Amino acid sequence: MSLPDDDGSAPVEVYVWYESDPAESDRVRAAFVRLAEDMVRGGSDPASERPRLLRRPEAVQRDGQPRATWMEVWPAVPSRMLGGWLDRLEAAAVSSGAAPLARGGRHVEVFVPQAVPLPP
Repeated sequence: MSLPDDDGSAPVEVYVWYESDPAESDRVRAAFVRLAEDMVRGGSDPASERPRLLRRPEAVQRDGQPRATWMEVWPAVPSRMLGGWLDRLEAAAVSSGAAPLARGGRHVEVFVPQAVPLPP
């Protein structure tokens, strides 16, 4: 994946959202820990910042079933590594057990941080 006007050195942020059964929240958290460890152990985590796991405070109803919405935040991924990094992330999601917990799949979004000066 290449980004427009990028020399490959600019970091991007990767967000992965998915839904799971709220009763599986402990399993989702444990799978995320294994996933993050796999990414670090494999040398695939170029970020100096650690990944984070977020959960939407309220459950939603999807097809009559309650669903918890989760977001993995992977900061500071160099864009020159993005394609291979995403492949490693999804392989690690399968091996860690995170992927099977995602009802409806894992949805990956890549964002380019913007430097916007804010008033003092």
